Amino acid sequence: MNNFINPQITKQIIIGTKSQSRRKLFHSLNLPFKFRSANIDERKVKNINNNKYDALKIAEAKANHLSSKYKNKIIVAFDTTILFRNKTVYKCDTEECCIQLLKNFNSKSHVLYTGMIFMINNKIIKKSLSQTKIYFNRNSNQSIQLFVNKNFSKIKSAVGCYNIEGPAKKFFENIEGSFYNIIGLDIIKFLRNLKSI
Repeated sequence: MNNFINPQITKQIIIGTKSQSRRKLFHSLNLPFKFRSANIDERKVKNINNNKYDALKIAEAKANHLSSKYKNKIIVAFDTTILFRNKTVYKCDTEECCIQLLKNFNSKSHVLYTGMIFMINNKIIKKSLSQTKIYFNRNSNQSIQLFVNKNFSKIKSAVGCYNIEGPAKKFFENIEGSFYNIIGLDIIKFLRNLKSI
């Protein structure tokens, strides 16, 4: 699949993510990407409207931050948001927040969105939005609390307080959409966008 990607293009790309899950996916492609973190306060991004486009707006803010630093480079930035009860869910800073959030998800569904922005010199050249609907089992309060207590250091950086590739998968009843999107990167859409540059 990667044989059709111009190696000269990949050398010009900076991937804007600090997510270890995303970085693992990128490393699996065996392409020479460089990684940088766009450290912005997601809660201060303007025009957040509690809808699916928030992921694109935050990804664009990250891309702009990096594009201002790395001129003439292709910046690819991402953001993953969750829409639950018509509100955007943010990352949790405390164990108590994670426990309450996972309790709220119990026996309900939420939608996870990942926005992807390709940018050069602060101009968007490609963008896409992926979505996955996630259904939670009915999980006991004790199982949720034990999970968070044991895994907080790993899940506090994940929106929704879970990593589907880890022990949190027991909380899931069903998903509709891309599995990779839950990890934080719709790899098929990424490669499709990359090939079209």
